[in-house]
Amino acid sequence: MKKLLSIMMAGLLFAGCDKYIDINEKGKVIPTTIDDFYDIMCDYSYFIMSSSNAFMASDDIKVYKDEVNRMFFGADMFTNGYLWKDFIFVNEQDNDQDWNFLYKTIYKSNVVLDKIDKATGSNEVLRKKTKGEALAQRAYSYFMLVNLYSQHYNPATYEKDLGVPLYLVADINDAKPRATVKAVYDQIEKDLTDALPLLPPTPEFNYHPSQAGVNGLLAKVYLYQGKYELAKQKAQAALDVYSFLYDLKDMDFIPGLPKYLGVAGAPNRAIDNREGLWHKQAHNTFIYMIGVYMSDEHRALYNNKDRRLYLTLIEEGMFGNNQHGLNIWPKEKYFKIGVYTPELYLIRAECNARLNQPGLAIDDLNTLRAKRFLPADFVAIDRNQTDLQALELVLKERRMELFAEGWRWFDLKRLNLDPRFRKDISRDWGGETITLKPDDKNYVLPIPKKVMVLNPLLEQNPRDNRQ
Repeated sequence: MKKLLSIMMAGLLFAGCDKYIDINEKGKVIPTTIDDFYDIMCDYSYFIMSSSNAFMASDDIKVYKDEVNRMFFGADMFTNGYLWKDFIFVNEQDNDQDWNFLYKTIYKSNVVLDKIDKATGSNEVLRKKTKGEALAQRAYSYFMLVNLYSQHYNPATYEKDLGVPLYLVADINDAKPRATVKAVYDQIEKDLTDALPLLPPTPEFNYHPSQAGVNGLLAKVYLYQGKYELAKQKAQAALDVYSFLYDLKDMDFIPGLPKYLGVAGAPNRAIDNREGLWHKQAHNTFIYMIGVYMSDEHRALYNNKDRRLYLTLIEEGMFGNNQHGLNIWPKEKYFKIGVYTPELYLIRAECNARLNQPGLAIDDLNTLRAKRFLPADFVAIDRNQTDLQALELVLKERRMELFAEGWRWFDLKRLNLDPRFRKDISRDWGGETITLKPDDKNYVLPIPKKVMVLNPLLEQNPRDNRQ
């Protein structure tokens, strides 16, 4: 049955059609048992997928005009995103994989949620776990969607700012308008809160949600909402259950082998990543390993002895050397964008800095940084910092630790609401300087043209006339 369901769901979710969320139901097999529905939630190939668009828009990377065509595919798409153009996907036939993957994950979750309470079978523990995973996966997808395609959460405007359509049942014939940002965040919080008691404390495999992973995502949700006490509590709840950090002194390139073949001591598979409480990763990862560089501004953040820098930039790439410097090659060989223990330390640190506890914030930074240097190279940060100094140090550390994980784009959006951290970001594109201002409309990605055609109730995000 598991194989049958896998085939059914693959056909169901990959085929294109003229429905409002681009899903084809023809020829589907109906799951009926608890095991059938849990098999749906075990679709590793789908439930690990997250955003790639956020990566290419951030100020952490650099691309050269004379080299962009080295990418396997998607050079035009990447350029449009990198230069913050009005549309990443310019044709009505083009698929925005971020939108597609996230909404198809929501659809699969809704298939489960519609029927799991009445599914046949006696394993009530598995029934609860299946329902909890579906709620959590739906919440994660909406969290990504609302941060990609909407204004950042702002209590002054969130009741009128347009979010994304909220689909809470598996009805692809129901065209929905965009809900507000507040409504989407309310649903995310509800789904995650409802999921918590249904899930085990930690996951058997890290692509499955668990209480620790859900608390970690709630910490991120509350951080983005500016609810720092709640964010701190949820980060603490996750770390109380699981707090492992890799020590990068135990990782190094394998002598005699090209560096792109891997790092000894690093996880070679996503499910082996011991820092991962809830694994997600960017699709089309290999695009970003050809002709994409760490920006000069980002590289300047690091101490030269920082093992994160050493293990990320290599002289030779799997697909040939870049023409303008070192290749980006994450030690895990994929770009992750889920819930991981290092970020939970950083969320707790940021909340402490914002809650007038700078010493505690620095303690978390030192705990993390001690694992990012060789012992002889590590120098602890002095705990005697003001609130603002501690916050600036945390944000710097967050940027370094989460390089290429996609969160930087969302951080730019939230920090632009604070006059202390607003900033212009610029690209040098063949001698032309292109700048994105903090209030630029294109900080909000466009709804894909294909989706706008399929659903006439949707309103497009305003654009800044960047052709």
